[in-house]
Amino acid sequence: MNEIAIYPENTSQKIKLYIGYWLGYILLFSLVQGLPTADFWRALYNECYSVFPKIIFVLLIVEVAMPKLFFRKRKALFIFVYLISILFFAFIQRLIDNYIIIAFNLTEWKSEPLFSAPVYLYNVIKLQFVVTVPLIIKLVYYIAEAKNKVQLIISEKLQAELFSLRNQFHPHFLFNVLNSLYSRILSKSDDSADIVLKVSDFLRYSVYEVNTKHIPLEKEIEYLKNYISLQQLRFDNRLELSFSTNGITENQVIEPFLILPFIENSFKYCLDDVSSKAWITISITFSEEWLIIKIENSLPQDFFEDKKAKNPYSGTGISNVKRRLELLYPERHVLNIKNEVESFFVSLKIKINDTN
Repeated sequence: MNEIAIYPENTSQKIKLYIGYWLGYILLFSLVQGLPTADFWRALYNECYSVFPKIIFVLLIVEVAMPKLFFRKRKALFIFVYLISILFFAFIQRLIDNYIIIAFNLTEWKSEPLFSAPVYLYNVIKLQFVVTVPLIIKLVYYIAEAKNKVQLIISEKLQAELFSLRNQFHPHFLFNVLNSLYSRILSKSDDSADIVLKVSDFLRYSVYEVNTKHIPLEKEIEYLKNYISLQQLRFDNRLELSFSTNGITENQVIEPFLILPFIENSFKYCLDDVSSKAWITISITFSEEWLIIKIENSLPQDFFEDKKAKNPYSGTGISNVKRRLELLYPERHVLNIKNEVESFFVSLKIKINDTN
């Protein structure tokens, strides 16, 4: 993702930005308070004495409260933390005013009570002023980053769809399906019409129904079933497959093409040209706001001894879906992949939307 120069995420650049900001702030207020009395240096000392609570306050609000609360749609809690913080640090400023600045630097001044309304309000206003610029810059950066993220999600989704379509319409796959259909038509098999219907539904979904951002989970699962049925035509009795679902309702929605790449890989790598038998187990369940997908497939004998053999989960399709998960479900998904001697196992948990 492209970074915005006005608020870089690079730590060293951010430190330089803050240093420049605080030096400018100290100089500005030293001039504002020191020039009218022709006592710039004493004003400069006063600002240096009182700058550290301001720095802590700004970092707390801009670097902690905004990312943890405001940007995560917990605005009420953010406002509460903001108000408590500004009142607390205004009190700290009052302590510095009375017991450091007036006691040692402005000895001719008379100290005011700690909770004197005018001077306490002045410290609140000064804290509000000092946090406004970093807060606005952070907010502008967040909005720009969110727009970039939306564009990146659209781009990644398009790449995923194109990649999936390329795999699904690969001549090897389609020729196997058509050859199986042809042989069944010749033998006047009763399932010929069902195969045609599955191919039709499969193509319709792939081309038209993935244009929406979210689709019903039930529809995605039906699409996966059609894909699995068509893939099974390639292997006849060589493949033992188990597919189960649980807890799926019509109210659940999901981004399309997130589960398919893992299933594609299980078919791609579970059988080779000489394997006599193979197996795939697929489980999709929904429990307590989490969609749980578990996929395990066998591997051909001596799979890892073949120098040409690739890791089934290191290709473009899997890298693409990992990236999409990071963009679409940040901090709302868990992906685990286990590389066993005789099998591969994938466990994917996604906290998905429910329209209820």
